[in-house]
Amino acid sequence: MNGTNGMNNGMNRRRFAQIVAATGALPFGAWAQDVYPNRPLKLVVPLPAGGAADVNARTLAARLQQQLGQPVVVENKPGGSFVIGMQAIGTAPADGHSMIAINTGMVAAQLTLGRINLLESLTPVSTTGTTPCQLVVPASSPFRTPGELVEYGRRNPGKLNYGSVGVGTLEHLWCTLFGRTMGFEATHVPFKGMPDAITALVQGELHFIPSVFSISNPHVQRGNLRCLAILSDKRHDNAPDTPTLKEQGVNVRPMEFWGGLAVAKGTPPALVERLRKEINLGLQDRSVTEKLRTFGSTPVGSVSVEAFTALIQSDIQWMTQVIRDGNMKFS
Repeated sequence: MNGTNGMNNGMNRRRFAQIVAATGALPFGAWAQDVYPNRPLKLVVPLPAGGAADVNARTLAARLQQQLGQPVVVENKPGGSFVIGMQAIGTAPADGHSMIAINTGMVAAQLTLGRINLLESLTPVSTTGTTPCQLVVPASSPFRTPGELVEYGRRNPGKLNYGSVGVGTLEHLWCTLFGRTMGFEATHVPFKGMPDAITALVQGELHFIPSVFSISNPHVQRGNLRCLAILSDKRHDNAPDTPTLKEQGVNVRPMEFWGGLAVAKGTPPALVERLRKEINLGLQDRSVTEKLRTFGSTPVGSVSVEAFTALIQSDIQWMTQVIRDGNMKFS
C-alpha cells in the first residue's frame, strides 16, 4: 500500500512540476485575466449625480456589468475640485476592480489648482467619448461669424467679455488662447456653473461663451443663442450645417471635452488592457451609443493605453503653455 502511495505521490509531483513548467512561462496577464474580475467593481465619478458625465458613466457601467459578469457600482464623489474622487480611487487596491471617470476639465484643475496629478496617480485606460463645444453668442448679437467677433475685438480692445465656469478652467484657458492667437483681448467673467453663464449670455450680459454642445445647443435650437462655430476639427452630426473655426479661417487649437476611465497607478498592465478592450466593446453596443449621443457625446474608445496617455499629455502641454505665456497665478 505504502509503495503504491509513494508511486502515486511521485507521479503527482512530476505532474505538478510539468504544469508549473508549462505555465511558468506564461505572463502574469494570462493568470490575471482568467480570474479577473472576481468581485464587484467600483466606478468613481468625481461629479454630482444627474449630469451628462454621470449618466454616461452609468450607461457604460451597466454594459460592462453584463460583459464582465460582476456588478459595476457607480459611486459619486463630487467636491474639492475632483480631490475627493481622486482620494477614493487612491485608497483602493490597484487590482483593476476600482475605476474613476476622468475628463478634460480635470487636466485644467490639475494645472491651475495643483491638488491632483492624473498621470502620477492614475493609469489611463481608455477614452469613452468626446463632446464637441460651440462658440455661442446671444441671438441679438451683431456677430454672425467668428471673424466678425475677432475683428471687433481687435478694433475695440477690452470691450468684449465672455463667461466660464471659473478661473483656470478649460473655458478660461481656451478663451485666453483664442484671444492671444487671434490678436484681441476679452474680459473674463467667471460663474459658479455653466447654466448661470448661459443665462447671462441669453440675457445679453456677455458677448460669447465656448460651451459644451449638450448645454448650449438646446438654447441654439430654441433661438435664444446663435452658434458661430463648432470648436472641433470636424462638424458635428447634430449640427451638420455649422462650420468649424478652421473652415472659417480661424486657426486656433480645437476645444473639445473628452471623457474616459482610469485605474490606480500600479494596476497590472494585463488588467488595464483587459479593461480597455471591454470598454471598447461596450462602446460598440447600440444602446450605449444611442444613450451617449443623446447628451451630444460621440462614443470613442482609445486604440491603446498609450494613445489615451498621449492625449492627456497633449492637453497638459497646451494648457501649461497658456498659463506660462500669460504669467497666470492661481490661489
